[in-house]
Order: sequence, then structure tokens, then C-alpha cells
Amino acid sequence: MKKAVKRLLVLFLALTFIVTDLAVAPVTAQAAGTLKFTKSVALMKGEEIGHVIINSVRSDKVLGLKSSNTNVVSVKKMPFLDDYTLTLKAKKTGTSIISFKVKRKNGKTYSFKSKVTVHNYSNPLNVCKFGRKDYKKSFDKKTMVPVAKGYPRKAKVCITAKKGYKIVAIYYSEHGTGRQRKIKNGSTVILDGEHYLQILYKNTSKNYVSSVYLDGYWM
Repeated sequence: MKKAVKRLLVLFLALTFIVTDLAVAPVTAQAAGTLKFTKSVALMKGEEIGHVIINSVRSDKVLGLKSSNTNVVSVKKMPFLDDYTLTLKAKKTGTSIISFKVKRKNGKTYSFKSKVTVHNYSNPLNVCKFGRKDYKKSFDKKTMVPVAKGYPRKAKVCITAKKGYKIVAIYYSEHGTGRQRKIKNGSTVILDGEHYLQILYKNTSKNYVSSVYLDGYWM
């Protein structure tokens, strides 16, 4: 259970804070800022990832949540910290439109739509070194890889992409809080039970952005 919960938190926290393509609702006095939700999402087949409705609060009501193609993507809502999160499960390749409304305590309602595209996963990394150990082959079949048990937790990061991919950014992230900071390739960091790396990459031929994760947890 701990592994499953941790995996879900890693995936949605990581993606929540790097989204730049957002659907925006007007500012209200209900929340600290403008309601936002990503307008497009790229998922890998088999992934289950959460995206926060940014600046939502517990008194908000999420209404009419649906996926236009449930064979491709299913969706459900769940509260997390002070926000609502929509959990997207990618079933097979294809596209679907996620739509919903947010009704605020003041009676105002805002509508959102997001296009979700599901791709087959392919390892984007040519090198993924933490210290002397290279984890690149471990990413051949999965998007989240734990560091080796007993390996030094403080080490230098070296990451490069395969042909057809580009490393967009590397984020040093904290489990359970959503805190993260962008780091340079070659930085020295600590990967332990509290931290992980989010490696944001772009598929240059299909023009989508996604992430893989090097996790500090031992499995």
C-alpha cells in the first residue's frame, strides 16, 4: 500500500507544478488565486497520474466530471492537501477530452476542458547516472525507478536524452508536499525517502512533453 500511495503522490505532485499550458478561470475571493487546470496532458499507456485543480478549495464542488472516451482514459476526483486533484488513468493509446465544472461557494461556476493523449512508452534516456551507477536500462519498461539499496544517497546527477528526445528540465522534488526546485544537470543532491528527481523530457517527433522519475525510495 505504501508503494502505491507513494507512486501516485510522486506522479501528480511532479506534474502539477511544471504545467505551463493552463485553462484559467477569473480570480475570485474564494481562493488565494485564479482557478487553473492544464489544457493538454500527455500520458504513457498504463500510467495513473493526478493533476491538481490549482487554487481550488475544499468548499468547491467539482461537477459533471467525465471523459469523452473512457476506453482511452478514465478520470476521478480526489481531495489532496488544500486542492482537488483529478486522477487520470491511461488505458490505451488514443485521445480523450476531460471536462468538468467547478462551482464555488459564492455560486459562480467555471468550466474546464483538457485534451488527454495517451502514447506508448519508450525509454527517452541515453544516460541516467546518480553517482557512478547508470539507471538508463531500468527505464526501458517503467517510468519510475528507485535508486539501488545501500547506494550512497548523496551523489552527482548526469542525464542525457536519446536521439529524438530532449531533456527539458530536471526537478529536485519532495514527497508529499509538492515542493520542488529546478536543478542543473551535474548537480549534487541527496536522494532518500523524502526526495526524488523528476526528469522532464520532450519527444521532438511527436511533440509532447512527459516525465520519468528517479526515486529515493528503496523498493
